[in-house]
Amino acid sequence: MLKNNNIDVFLLREDLLNIFNELKVQINNREQVNKISLNIINKFKINNINPIVVDEISAQQIIDNKIIINNYLLIIGMNNHLINKYLNNQFINYEYIETPLNFLKLINKCKNFINQINNSITEIVKLKKFSYSFQLNSIYTKKGSLYLTDKENEIFKLLIDNLKSTFNKKQLLSKVWSYNENIDTHTLETHIYTLRKKIKNKLNLSNLIIHEEDGYRINQ
Repeated sequence: MLKNNNIDVFLLREDLLNIFNELKVQINNREQVNKISLNIINKFKINNINPIVVDEISAQQIIDNKIIINNYLLIIGMNNHLINKYLNNQFINYEYIETPLNFLKLINKCKNFINQINNSITEIVKLKKFSYSFQLNSIYTKKGSLYLTDKENEIFKLLIDNLKSTFNKKQLLSKVWSYNENIDTHTLETHIYTLRKKIKNKLNLSNLIIHEEDGYRINQ
């Protein structure tokens, strides 16, 4: 698979947009930038793993419109606790870049995000209804993406790695939490209930994780 070196830029501040349009031309003419490509966009792209550069106004649009994005966001502006609260609740990775802009710092941050993404691309599992990346803690469909907590991610990976198998409660507790098989807890049921609810509500996938008499499995 080809490496992805694209950075999406969605800005509502006209002054910043003009600066990035000029920067795009400069980057295209400089080999030392390692062929990073800036894509000036006029709306967010659903189910896109590119890093996205935004300003505070377009970041606020994420909140107002409850837009589903992936977890790589670079915000130009001052630290905003209301934006932070929303992004933290959505498990979105973000950083702020204050003005005046240091473009070298900006590009280096984008490179770091791109490297994280590219290192995980080969790990993406593609099935009929969805794709999944353990390293990105994310499930993807055509309608959007869902970021998983670490424990949810471990549970989902175990089920994905063993699609033809069913895991009962004791097996999952042992493999994910390293619990003794004699320990009884509602921890597992709570995590799977929450995970199934998030998958249904955010990705519109019902019964992706099936609970049968002998345990849990992925419904392909």
